[in-house]
Amino acid sequence: PDLVAQAEAQAAAALAALDAESRTAETAAAEREARRADAVLRRDEAQRAAVAAAEALETARGGACLDAAEVHRLLAEPASRIDALVAAIAEHERRLALAHALVAERSRLVEDHAAARPAPGEEAESVEHLARIEAEAEAHAARAAAVIAADDTARERRAAALAELALAESGAEVDRVLGEVIGSHDGKKFRAFAQSLTLDGLLAVANAHLEDLAPRYQLERVPNHDLELQVIDRDLGEEVRSVQSLSGGESFLVSLALALGLSSMSAHDVRVRTLLIDEGFGTLDPATLDSALCVLDALQSQGRQVGVISHVPQLAERVGAHVRVVQRGGGRSEVIVA
Repeated sequence: PDLVAQAEAQAAAALAALDAESRTAETAAAEREARRADAVLRRDEAQRAAVAAAEALETARGGACLDAAEVHRLLAEPASRIDALVAAIAEHERRLALAHALVAERSRLVEDHAAARPAPGEEAESVEHLARIEAEAEAHAARAAAVIAADDTARERRAAALAELALAESGAEVDRVLGEVIGSHDGKKFRAFAQSLTLDGLLAVANAHLEDLAPRYQLERVPNHDLELQVIDRDLGEEVRSVQSLSGGESFLVSLALALGLSSMSAHDVRVRTLLIDEGFGTLDPATLDSALCVLDALQSQGRQVGVISHVPQLAERVGAHVRVVQRGGGRSEVIVA
């Protein structure tokens, strides 16, 4: 039984393979038949096209009065030669069209001239009219020449005036610079400029004293403002502060540095050797007060006379010579020099 089943299976497989090969052969035969029919169709179309081309060639040859040998010779010419002939023909046609247009334009002008030609009696009047027009044109040309001559003269005068103006402006340059520096007639701008130079010197000396009194601060001028001051706070990373932001004690130290700087400045042969300080010490803490008094002691050792008006007891202890005002009642006071 197994052998029979195997034989039947093999027979079925062989039949299936045979059937597949048969279908493949039929498909290939159908494709070949289709290709053959397409080739026959293309061949017929090519034959018809060849016949039509031959007929067209014969018609063109007959119209151009060319024999077959001439046609074969022309067809043997290279493509560049044919292109050149075509271009030459196009150029001849363009020139021919231009000639026709020119002839038509000349014909129109001749006709217009014939239509506008005056009658024999009108020729004299036309000549007189043209003579008047010519005389008017000459008069207008003479007037225009006079205007041009006057304009040339005016231009020369203007050039001379501009040269004089440039020379005058060059000579006035010094006055212009002085005017910008001095400013108004009252000299306020120049005065502020001169005072700003003096203030620069004062700030240099005052900052030297401020190094001893309050090293944290440094004074400088406000940019673009000649006589205004601002403070650089070194403890806050060189922050720029307004002088109004200082506390009472800080303002006193800055003012004291400015006063010391002013007393240190010289005006020719005159030196300020006396310095009076009124109050302000009460706003200082003990350490700052001691630093300020040390600076004043150093000034006194340099020959300066320093007078302090204050109610701070520590000052009375540090100052050797002092003047006390004692109230006696009844609106009376007594001055005691110690």
